[in-house]
Amino acid sequence: MKRIDDNIWKLILKLNTKDMLPVYGLRRNSSHYNLITAINHSIALFVSGSYDGIVVMLNRANKELEARDFEETDYIRTCKEYLKLLKDYLVENQLVDHNTQEQ
Repeated sequence: MKRIDDNIWKLILKLNTKDMLPVYGLRRNSSHYNLITAINHSIALFVSGSYDGIVVMLNRANKELEARDFEETDYIRTCKEYLKLLKDYLVENQLVDHNTQEQ
């Protein structure tokens, strides 16, 4: 398993802090719940080295960002930054094959 990039790790630590998470974001009826779930699943898969599964979660998170008109909060900006850095990291380090990237 590759060492986790410091910039990604900093975002991982930041994303679930009390000050960062949207209020009530962890409640299933929250408009942020599906996004938060996809982000946190991608974190778990990344930490465990299950790289192919991350692509599914990245796609889910990006679809949530596109489908909902979220206010551009610190959480949303941090999610977008995390998703971009994680995708770039997976591609640059050839941790997912081309077919998986397209899913």
